[in-house]
Amino acid sequence: MMEKVETFCRQHDLLPKGAGILVACSGGPDSLALLMLLWQLRGRYRLRVAAAHFEHGIRGAESKEDAAFVQSFCQQHGIPFRMGSGDVPAYAAENGLSLETAARKLRYAFLENARRELSLDFLAVAHHADDQAETVLMRILRGTGTDGLAAMRPKSGTAGHILRPFLGVTKQEIRQWCARMHLLPREDSTNQQEDCTRNLLRLRTLPALRHAYNPELSKALCQLADIAAAESDYIESRVDAIWKHPLVELADDVALFTGPFAQLPLALQRGVVRRFWHCLTGSSCDLSFVQAEDVRRLCLENRTGSRLELPGGWRLRLAYGRLSGQPGILDGQAETLPAVPLQIPGRTVWGNYCCEASWLEALPAATGPWEYYFYPEEFSEPLVIRQRQAGDVIQLAGGRKKLKRLLIDDKIPQEERGRLPLIAAGHEILWVVGHRRSTLCPVDNHTTAKKKFLYLKIQRREEHLS
Repeated sequence: MMEKVETFCRQHDLLPKGAGILVACSGGPDSLALLMLLWQLRGRYRLRVAAAHFEHGIRGAESKEDAAFVQSFCQQHGIPFRMGSGDVPAYAAENGLSLETAARKLRYAFLENARRELSLDFLAVAHHADDQAETVLMRILRGTGTDGLAAMRPKSGTAGHILRPFLGVTKQEIRQWCARMHLLPREDSTNQQEDCTRNLLRLRTLPALRHAYNPELSKALCQLADIAAAESDYIESRVDAIWKHPLVELADDVALFTGPFAQLPLALQRGVVRRFWHCLTGSSCDLSFVQAEDVRRLCLENRTGSRLELPGGWRLRLAYGRLSGQPGILDGQAETLPAVPLQIPGRTVWGNYCCEASWLEALPAATGPWEYYFYPEEFSEPLVIRQRQAGDVIQLAGGRKKLKRLLIDDKIPQEERGRLPLIAAGHEILWVVGHRRSTLCPVDNHTTAKKKFLYLKIQRREEHLS
């Protein structure tokens, strides 16, 4: 397996001689094998290798035992080591995130800090070919484009500083190598719990598809990722080549000219829209497919005066064949919208948002940042959707907090704060839509057996304004 990994690393320039590499090590088979393999290769490539472990605070004593195991392993082999920890469940609850997302955010923040403290060049993670297959299939099921199908790259992150040397080998090959090397890795019990999409895909869906259709399904999905990555890179290179006058104006703020844009093939139009959005906003977050298509149609229809509202309060305006964008109105100067009482059950329109309210008896399988459920009868004042007001407060897991301080602490851009839709009862904020939920009046499996609860879902009303 070492030869196979070395070949993959040479193909993708993952082990430049003299590099410093921090290995993210959980103590499981994949990360332990990666750490040991790079440690063995350090002489051949003059590598500086260190390890780091983040204890998530999710699995109690088992999690602490994993941390102690990795620390002991590194001490036995003389490997430089850094340890970090965090309360992932509390962070997830406070920020309205899934445990998986919260764990990833805290873990990578710690790893980046550790890498910089140790003055190392790269961070190596142990994603392998089966992980890649899961990622590709998950994105297909959720809906994706060429970039999404490319899934995990051998190099990613800022300037390609995150390395994935194991993308060319399977989980079985890694386990076999661990056995040959007499490594005794830890096993994470949560990997066998069917409580998230990735685990369900790994434990049920992929085995069923392999059995029924293709025993080499993982290989096929990885090949699809390779093809998609190459095609995505080609489109990006073509966008690089045309990203200049007469297609765009870059003197002050970026602007897109609809005449040259309309002459481009469809694939390049979509690539240009993504580049335009990133240059305009400085955001690394992509537009959804529907939002990107709205921008593309705006250019093709080419109606002077047309406008389009996009995430983050951004507003695009088309005038005489030139598409430009402006951020939302600055904090304190936001357009004043009246508070609107919620129609329960029913549909409430407020500005560019629509809120659907309904009574439920069973908990949803999962909710996103634009969904919320609670018991409303605890409040004497009517529920409304509105902008923020002086004196607003919200109850969080750590106590009550002024809304103004929350928005600052959460680094919500100034131009967004006055435009955020809020669900409130008087000055009690129940939901900062898309961001935070109050911990008041929680719903759980015990209480749902007694009474119905209110379920809210909010969508943005993105439309052309002529």
